[in-house]
Amino acid sequence: MLDLDWERYVPLMDIHIDDIQKIFAQYDKTLTVSGFEAIRLGCRNSNYAVGTNRGKFLLRVTNSADFNNEPVAYRLVKDRVTIPALLFHTTAPYGRIFIYQYIEGVSLQKVMAQSRRCEMIFVKQAAEAAAVIHSTPPEKLSGLKELDVPPFALWYQSFLDTPAVAANLGGPLRDRVLRLVQDKQAYLPEIDAYQSFIHCDFRPANMLVDNNQRVFFVDWESACTGHSLADIGQFFRYRTFFTQDHFALFEQVYHSVAHRKLPPHWFELALFRDLVNPLQLLSSVQNAPRRRADFIKIIEETLAYWGY
Repeated sequence: MLDLDWERYVPLMDIHIDDIQKIFAQYDKTLTVSGFEAIRLGCRNSNYAVGTNRGKFLLRVTNSADFNNEPVAYRLVKDRVTIPALLFHTTAPYGRIFIYQYIEGVSLQKVMAQSRRCEMIFVKQAAEAAAVIHSTPPEKLSGLKELDVPPFALWYQSFLDTPAVAANLGGPLRDRVLRLVQDKQAYLPEIDAYQSFIHCDFRPANMLVDNNQRVFFVDWESACTGHSLADIGQFFRYRTFFTQDHFALFEQVYHSVAHRKLPPHWFELALFRDLVNPLQLLSSVQNAPRRRADFIKIIEETLAYWGY
């Protein structure tokens, strides 16, 4: 399963066309909104395709209380990575508002689900984008907010000790994950050594493919300084869509662009780093059986990779 059918964390915002017209008037008073349609993909933010007298736009509304680096991230990548143009952003009482160029296309995860594989052209573009993002000079990161998180070495055990995670995993599966984490402690400093600017949600769900097979990278609110291998682990999370040829191409392209090469066993490190994500997401007490089942499957497949 891909995350096409995950339950939303936050319901879509109930918005009226008059509200959208007021938003667009702040951007350009000559624009007249003719209609809008909610984009159902996604779990937290509310996204809408908005029709106007000058074509379509993407309207994005995010919770103003949530961590959000979208404007700063856009500034950092807009001339270096293929991304829809950010045309306007402001803050309203009900959230942060962004108006983007509308891209006619579908998510890469949907393309992969339909073909049951990931085409090499998309792996190449993902590798190029990841390498460019991760090579962002540290001195350029002014204004980027950072999450206040504990040391990386504590993450896995912390989530495994969370009551909701323990309940969602069950005792036997939790014990298997704990054994893997204990046996792979040597990976932690290696992963932690590869820090850079990252997208932080570098999944096929956040990549739009247009009619020319060009990939646009979207949803930058979580971008921050973090583990470079986290982005790579997220991209390859659903490994049944990839082969060794895909991994070899990714490494070749990434190394041709990035300022710093990946470690020799980057795939294992990225796979282990991505394990923390389903553990964290299972800490939610929401009733989301499809999402929970997907997280459990991801964990089971990670354990199976190392024979646990």
